[in-house]
Amino acid sequence: MISEQTKLLWRDSFLCTLLTFIVSGILLFVFLNISVLDPFYKAFKDFRFTDIYYSKIYTNNSVEKDIIIVNIKQSDRFTIAQAIEKVQQQNPKAIGIDAIFKEQKNTFTDSILKAVLNKYDNIITAYYFEGDSLITNHNYFKTNNENQGFINVNFNNEDKVIRDFLGIKKTENKLSFATQVALKAGKLSKKDVETLSEGIPINYFGNLDAFLTFDIDELLDLETIPSITNAIVLFGYLGTPTGNAFDIEDKHFTPLNETFVGKSTPDMFGVLIHANIIKMLTTNNFISKVPKTIVYLLAFICTFFIVMLAIKLYKKSELLYDIIIKLIQLIISITLLYLALLLLRQNIYIYITPILVLTIFSLEMIDFYVYLLDFLKKRFKWQSYLLN
Repeated sequence: MISEQTKLLWRDSFLCTLLTFIVSGILLFVFLNISVLDPFYKAFKDFRFTDIYYSKIYTNNSVEKDIIIVNIKQSDRFTIAQAIEKVQQQNPKAIGIDAIFKEQKNTFTDSILKAVLNKYDNIITAYYFEGDSLITNHNYFKTNNENQGFINVNFNNEDKVIRDFLGIKKTENKLSFATQVALKAGKLSKKDVETLSEGIPINYFGNLDAFLTFDIDELLDLETIPSITNAIVLFGYLGTPTGNAFDIEDKHFTPLNETFVGKSTPDMFGVLIHANIIKMLTTNNFISKVPKTIVYLLAFICTFFIVMLAIKLYKKSELLYDIIIKLIQLIISITLLYLALLLLRQNIYIYITPILVLTIFSLEMIDFYVYLLDFLKKRFKWQSYLLN
């Protein structure tokens, strides 16, 4: 038989949890809609606690040898055509060209590049969405095959951290560059592509040191390149030979950035992001994303039980509660963050922020809830566990 006090405790816990959600929702609405707070919103909107995993915890000492990257630098089209031909002689599974030839330049060199692009059917070319427009190769370089993919890694046109990957744009029925490369290499089935229409977290393998790379001039000087046989080869920009850290052409922020708060310069070139995505697709090494409905349900459950424990402690001693509340919040923060990082290590991504914020905020709401109870008791003779 459940006692009356226990029933009141459960009711108070539920109502305080509900109050926490309502007040936090109002505060969030105010935070998002008052222009004076925009600088604070922009500073924190693209931060995720799970970035700490990739930035500070994740280590990878291996090198991916099945995906090879050729740095095209600022090479002319004749050099690029020669490099493609050299790579094809090594019998790769597929070649992806992360570059767009928007216009014709030199008739002779353009004709050589066009001939090479049309000569092989395992070459994937690139285009990208710019608003409602498509930016593609000049019609002169269009190939007879349909091996094209969009290279957009960020559809919001903002300097944001690239965490998610979209494999197919359903509205236009367009496949991404990485998806096309994985398909052409025979490492991804068309059935699997259907699952890529929703944004999925990128399971990053590593940055420049994690992939086998060649400078385009170095590549052309070699007689044979056995490592390319049966590999996927990507042509793209990896910076200048001087390795200037501030060369940010086609460079983006990723969770691997060592400075995960207040990032100064982007940390990964676009072709490397594609390489990481292709690695994920070809090895079927995906990160499962916990749905937001589950996240908020967990947030409610966690908040409810934290509030219940807090109410018990508050009733025993208000002074003790006020003294140790900060310690409790610290323990909750560390525990939840540790669990989120532990899950990410098992390839499970959970957006921990709502759970973390609501549980911590709920402890601050106890005092306000007591004031509300006093008001209700005076007006309606309200019964409460805290007031008995």
